[in-house]
Order: sequence, then structure tokens, then C-alpha cells
Amino acid sequence: MPHAPDLVSLVGSRIAHDLNNPVGAIANGIELLGLTGQMDGPELALINESVENARRRIKSFRIAFGAAAPGQVVAAAEIAELTAPGADGRRLEIDWPVAEDLPRRDAKTVFLALMCLESAMPWGGRVQVRAAPGGWQLAATADRVRLEPAHWHILEEGPLPADLSANAVHFALLAREIGIRGRPITLARTETAISLGF
Repeated sequence: MPHAPDLVSLVGSRIAHDLNNPVGAIANGIELLGLTGQMDGPELALINESVENARRRIKSFRIAFGAAAPGQVVAAAEIAELTAPGADGRRLEIDWPVAEDLPRRDAKTVFLALMCLESAMPWGGRVQVRAAPGGWQLAATADRVRLEPAHWHILEEGPLPADLSANAVHFALLAREIGIRGRPITLARTETAISLGF
């Protein structure tokens, strides 16, 4: 009997796909305005930065929330671009050397894990991502960490909170993704560090 389609991931893919085209068109229009000299100055720079922010976030959301069919990969160059410091407002410094294209399912899981770490480090921090035997290891440090126990408890096979908010849905999706793959989760938390393996 075939598995039912993952409707949540398909919705994520559809939204990211449909938003990518208009954001790309805006970026092209801004570039043309800059080339013709019709618009210049801080206003154009602000619009350009906002468009770049949206473009990178849509690409990241497509990987984290979108469908990951067997055999699909994410290019190493795209991962490097999306995890590099940039205009997307991310305060988390990511050290993730990617030497080759990754299976899309691996990239999806790591991007969801990065979102969980970003939630815990809103004031900034550093995270190291490394491939481990049969999985992944993420080690994050910050001057201070904001831990929501109910969210992290989800990754420890705890129940989903009835009042889970949209800005914490990545915790539930990460737990589901790791569960589907049949991998154990290792998790350690302190006031200044989080270690997550799967």
C-alpha cells in the first residue's frame, strides 16, 4: 500500500515556489532601476536588502518545510549561500563546510535543526554543523540561551503542546522528520550551549 503524500511538506513547497517568482521579479526590477540611474541612494539599498532577505528566507523555508523526494539533492553551493552571513537578519553564525551536494532529506533535517537553535539564540551565537557516522551533530554556543522547555521536550519524544505556536512549529517538524528516519536524538543543554545529534 503506497504511503499517503506529506501534505504539510507539499504546501511548504507550493508556497515557496509561488513566492519565489514575484520576489525574483522585484529583484530584477530593482537592478534595472539601479542601472538606469532612475533611483539611487539609501532607499534603493534598503529595498534591495529587504528583497535579498526575502529571497534567502524563501529558499531556506523551501528546504526546511518543502517536500524531500527520494533521490533529490541540494547543491553544496546553495547551502553555502544560505548559511553564509548576509542580509537575512540571522544572528546565528553558522560553520558548516559542505564539500558536496547533500541528499535533500539530510539538508531538510539540518535546516530544521538550525531553526530550532536560532529560536534558542535570538541574541546571536555560533553553531558548528558536522556530518557524523550515520547522521549529524550540531554544537551551538552563545553568551546566553533562551530555552523553552516545552519546545525542546518535543525532541525528547514529549507530547506536542496544545498551545504550540506557529513560531515553534519547526520543533515538531524536526521531531517528526527524525522519527520517520528512525534515528535516535541526543540533546544536551546548558545556559550557554546546546548540542544536538541525530
